[in-house]
Amino acid sequence: MYNYDVIVCGGGTAGVMATIAAAKGGAKTLVIEQYGNLGGTAVSGIPFLGIYDGNDERVNGGLVEELVERMKKENGTLDGVFGATWNDGKYRFSITPFDEEIYKYVIQEMILEAGAEILFYSFISDVTTEGRNIKSVEVVNKSGKREYTAKVFIDTTGDADVAFRAGVAMVEKSSVQNASILFKVGNVNNHRFLEALETGKGIAGWGQWHTRVLKGKRLNSDEIGPVHMAGHIIAGEGREITFTAVSIYDGEVSLNATRTINIHGGSAESLTEGEISERRHIHEIMATLRDNVPGFENAHIIASAPIGIRESRNIDGRYRLEQEDVLSGRQFCDSVARGAYPIDRHDPKGGRTQFAFIEGCGSYSIPFRAMLPKEYDNLLVAGRCVSASHIAMGSARIMGAAMSQGQAAGTAAAIAISDNVPVCEVNIAKLQEKLTSDGALI
Repeated sequence: MYNYDVIVCGGGTAGVMATIAAAKGGAKTLVIEQYGNLGGTAVSGIPFLGIYDGNDERVNGGLVEELVERMKKENGTLDGVFGATWNDGKYRFSITPFDEEIYKYVIQEMILEAGAEILFYSFISDVTTEGRNIKSVEVVNKSGKREYTAKVFIDTTGDADVAFRAGVAMVEKSSVQNASILFKVGNVNNHRFLEALETGKGIAGWGQWHTRVLKGKRLNSDEIGPVHMAGHIIAGEGREITFTAVSIYDGEVSLNATRTINIHGGSAESLTEGEISERRHIHEIMATLRDNVPGFENAHIIASAPIGIRESRNIDGRYRLEQEDVLSGRQFCDSVARGAYPIDRHDPKGGRTQFAFIEGCGSYSIPFRAMLPKEYDNLLVAGRCVSASHIAMGSARIMGAAMSQGQAAGTAAAIAISDNVPVCEVNIAKLQEKLTSDGALI
């Protein structure tokens, strides 16, 4: 038996922040991760989105800001890149791009410096419960099967694996957003790529997407060039492939362009189907880019991520975040984190992505209750499996919001341990005061 105060299940975007916060709060903390590195979606080549709202105001501070500052010291991020607009010029669009390999190193060191332990290459295979508490999780890895106990469990698996196995009720939904694989391409002429969008050579959409072009210096060049652009790759036979492209290094492009529908993160068979489908899409898209888009004539794939799931299970928690909460910029009395990115819904049927914008281009708060399942008193969730409707998840899943949720969950867990109370009974005022003193924006 392996005993801890706090066990964080899943070392992805939300999980790493939960781990650091819990350990910094004095709790003996373990993070269990299925891969050999930490970071989840953040190491797939996509930038941090939603750290700033549509008015260029920072929304996610605390550990998020510390992470960015640490990566800046390692020459691993451009920090915030501004200067573009969206939604007929009303929303100021920005991103925080970074080198995912430097992120892997920095976040690992931040966790170890905080005093937490890491267990890689491990899956949560079962959960045991006792009354209204999670008692332990069963972990399967190369060492076999082992049981790990804790006073508080934080589910940041993305698919609510712990909560689901414990019988927590999930939000009912008829469909989920489509899935993608992010991939990085090298030997690209970034300037010719931008010119192709401007002139419509192999790419359509300049009149629609031109306002979201971001330019700046890259990490390997003082020359101003495209950092972010988007459009539709012309694939022939009337087909268009919508893409976004991020360039943190001149000569490289990270692409978000593939789409497969009806892939469910809680099914190994479905994930396998999606992985096969998406890798075929990457091959097809690369052939189209080389043949039709200036700047890609001699391009090659540098790396690709595992399949990225935008939506799967969400707990039906003590509060469910709804579409109107997001769009109205609602402020909750038990707010512990904020989200600022527009609702970004990748059509479950495979059509174009649909966007809806927050009132005043501002932000909304995420209530602590949305992290709490109704059935258990020592379980928290954060990130993609938080209690939210299908539409609201189009914003709440974005990395800026997910990281802040993680810090809130870890901080709450540490307070529960130190005060010897169930995590669901943590004093909200005390939690909010601690988050604020640690630099979080709630």
